[in-house]
Amino acid sequence: MQNLAPDDHAPIPFIDRYNVLKLFSLIFKDQALEQHYSADYAGKVSGQARLALLLAFVLYVNFAYLDYLLVPESMFKLWAIRAVTCSIFVIAFAVTYSKIFTLHHQLFLMLSSFSTASGIFAMLLITRNEVNHYYYEGINLCITWTLFIVGLRFFNALWAVLIIIVVYNIIAFYKHLLLPEVLSNNFFLMSNAIIGIFAGYTIEQHSRWQFYQSLVIKNNSSKLHQAMLSASVESVITVDDTGSVIEFNQSAETIFGYSRQEVIGQAIGKLIVPEHLRAGHDAGFKRFVASGEKRILGLRLELDAMRRDGSIFPVEITLREINLIGRRLVTAYIRDLTAQRNAEKELIRQREILQSNEKLSALGALLAGVAHELNNPLSVVLGQAQLLKETEQDHRVLNRAEKICRAADRCAKVVSTFLSMARHKPPQRTNVNLNEVIKDAVDLLDYGLRSRGVKAVLQLHEALPLLHADSDQLHQVITNLVLNAQHAMQDCAIRCLTLRTSLSEARNMIHLEIMDTGPGVPIDLRRRVFEPFFTTKPMGIGTGLGLSVCNGIVEAHGGSIEILENAGAGACFAISLPISEYQEAQQSENFSISQNIIQQCILVVDDEPEILEMISEILRNAGHEVICAINGNEVLTLLETSLPHVILSDFRMPAMNGAELFSAVVERWPYFRDHFIFMTGDVLTVDNTNFLRTVNCPILEKPFAPPQLLDLVASLVTRGELIS
Repeated sequence: MQNLAPDDHAPIPFIDRYNVLKLFSLIFKDQALEQHYSADYAGKVSGQARLALLLAFVLYVNFAYLDYLLVPESMFKLWAIRAVTCSIFVIAFAVTYSKIFTLHHQLFLMLSSFSTASGIFAMLLITRNEVNHYYYEGINLCITWTLFIVGLRFFNALWAVLIIIVVYNIIAFYKHLLLPEVLSNNFFLMSNAIIGIFAGYTIEQHSRWQFYQSLVIKNNSSKLHQAMLSASVESVITVDDTGSVIEFNQSAETIFGYSRQEVIGQAIGKLIVPEHLRAGHDAGFKRFVASGEKRILGLRLELDAMRRDGSIFPVEITLREINLIGRRLVTAYIRDLTAQRNAEKELIRQREILQSNEKLSALGALLAGVAHELNNPLSVVLGQAQLLKETEQDHRVLNRAEKICRAADRCAKVVSTFLSMARHKPPQRTNVNLNEVIKDAVDLLDYGLRSRGVKAVLQLHEALPLLHADSDQLHQVITNLVLNAQHAMQDCAIRCLTLRTSLSEARNMIHLEIMDTGPGVPIDLRRRVFEPFFTTKPMGIGTGLGLSVCNGIVEAHGGSIEILENAGAGACFAISLPISEYQEAQQSENFSISQNIIQQCILVVDDEPEILEMISEILRNAGHEVICAINGNEVLTLLETSLPHVILSDFRMPAMNGAELFSAVVERWPYFRDHFIFMTGDVLTVDNTNFLRTVNCPILEKPFAPPQLLDLVASLVTRGELIS
């Protein structure tokens, strides 16, 4: 019964039926299939048997009139036989409604057939031979009734008919009927039996084959249905008009966490509908069952669903109505949207990152131009201030020169910080005491804080270990956050700024919290405030770069910055910085190779006269011979007549830039490959960066102090001899 028939729709040859049925008995070869057919046949034959018994009863009663006409002398005996036989029909009719008949219907039908024939045989024995042929017709009717009407199976009817014919011949022999009459009667009886047997054989074979084919179609359809449900990536759940589950496919088992056996017969609302939607679901389903309202049928709806563990997740659901005979079903096709929602969130996150990177890229390009324009004048300021310190004796002038140097150096470091962020370049780090950086920043901003009524409170951990960090960058972060807090509290009655440092329990992180008493940062903006160009300040007041820069600096130090809930009102910016095991060696003295300078000839190239003049003066004061040029073409002309030991060239110049000049010089004088120094305030472009990495020449970043310049020149003039 497992493999009933091929699943294709090609016609099956007639002879192949006997692969399923036995040739003579027509019994199914598969015992389970035979039992299934017998149970199905029992349900159908009961009604047929009742009609057959009712017909036999009517015929027996109707032919009682024949008794009166033909054998009035034996009429009452014949009527008694008819009464007994009809009583058997009534009893058999009642038995067809019992379970006994369902189990043994073929036995009861054979007994009914024998009862019908027995009544006729009894009447043949009573009547005279000259009228026997009238009752003989009753035998023919009985055979027809047995073969076609009562519902006996072909094989059982065959044996019943043979027994009836044999009994008739015994009675004919007993009554000494004439041989021609007996042969004539047997001829008609056998003809009727043979025709009936073949007809019954064909009818039963066709009936059994139809049953088999219907079972095959039903079985294959069921298999196809189950295969489609199992293969579906969507959950398929079918409920009846009471809301009870009658189908629950494998995908539904996976998504909701129930097995099919668990949910069959259970109310769907209690299984997968969340509590907050259950009342609406129940009301809508009752309305649909009562009125047939189809507002949501066929629509794609996005709702919340509930798994077995109670977790809520998004789904897309489509409902379809299925109308069966006497039954209404609803099938739900459900798709889990969890992965899609996560993908959408990730897409939004990636889009935000892309936008942030685009903003940072634009910021980098802006900073590159600004840095180049600032670094050249800063180089002049810093260099001239250093020269002033070296040549002036008046302590007041020296004091002012020192202040100029510090201010210019601070400006240079701020610009350098911007460039480091844009280049994703790690900061220059030394051992730093964070508490001291905080004090310096607060001291710098003390006047502004006091003038605006802001009270600064320092709660600093006394035994903080040193950080390996860039003190100027940390100073910039703290200054920016303090100024933001000052601005946030300008309209507040209480203006208190607290800076607190602490050490993590694992003693591997230093925490800095900067808290104010301002209005705070809304929760929905706490992630965005660190984006470039995002600001909550009015137009014209904020640029949206401060916190983005702070975030970049802190992340470059391997730390993090976030906004925490403040116990009181206001914002709380928390910075965490890792404590490095690296400890910078403390030098007992500042040694510079420029202390032992070898006087050589230096060719300086820069398109800005102020820088050219300042560098020349520094080098001449150190005892070097200096040749000046304002562009690459002039350099090539000078090299035709005299060759210096070192070429010091700006990278960005009109007409011929530093890379082009280097290539032209090295092509003719390879010596300068190792005696070429580039000066630049901007190495952000990919081409420039790749070129400088390839040639491996020293780079002097503007602005620079005289000792940096002299040390770098001294390191090159000692590499080799001058070419001749």
